Amino acid sequence: MDHTLDQWLSEEIASFPGKVSLLMTDLESGEVLHSFQPDTVVTSASTIKLPILLTVMEGVQRETFQLQQPVKVPESVILPDTTVFEPENRRETYSLLELLYWMITVSDNTATNVLIDLVGMEAVNGLCHRWGASHTQLQRKMLDFEAKAAGRDNVTTAHDQYVLYAGLHERAESQGGPWTVAMDILLEQRCQDAFLRYLNGPVAVAHKTGGLDHVHHDAGLFLSAKQPYYLGCFTWDGPSLDGQPEQARFLGRIARRIYDSYS
Repeated sequence: MDHTLDQWLSEEIASFPGKVSLLMTDLESGEVLHSFQPDTVVTSASTIKLPILLTVMEGVQRETFQLQQPVKVPESVILPDTTVFEPENRRETYSLLELLYWMITVSDNTATNVLIDLVGMEAVNGLCHRWGASHTQLQRKMLDFEAKAAGRDNVTTAHDQYVLYAGLHERAESQGGPWTVAMDILLEQRCQDAFLRYLNGPVAVAHKTGGLDHVHHDAGLFLSAKQPYYLGCFTWDGPSLDGQPEQARFLGRIARRIYDSYS
């Protein structure tokens, strides 16, 4: 552990005008390098899309699904926030692989809801339980604010996200196939306003961000570092609507300092 960095992280978290949960773990040994309340259950925002991805890929591995199978996306399910299912890109069906790509790389909520319908919430929660992410639950679709108001929210923890990412990494290394595809999709993340905000050069980070009002998260695997590691940093009750810009800048500052220290 870098004790100077640990002290710096403590000071940054203490001065942040909101709540923070953080976990950094050596990917190869599993050693915890830095942590701050990593088991705190938080609203997941779009980080819940990781276990959805994993559930679909488990189905592909079992041959329940095929990555190139067509999936219908009717007009009735298209959400107003989509930047994918616009008139210029409208088709009756999209491949399962394309829906996974859009769910992760641009965090498209329409693609996510279609995939939830395909696999079912019970299957996603079952995977989380079997993999050891016991505090992670999918209880509503994206943008279902009535469900959230009724107390059904999607939740996770920094440690649970580590368990899921570590499980994916191990399967991609040992089994390949759909697990390698999942890693490749996460590496193509287009949401770069948090961990990648201040990093430059060729940085391989397989990650998923998440944001809601006063919430901003980022979690994933830094694979290009000399010492590959998992980093998850979750912020909530922060000063910024949709986590911008203070919380995203905080995440960027944390990730840059850690990356410099371990690379």
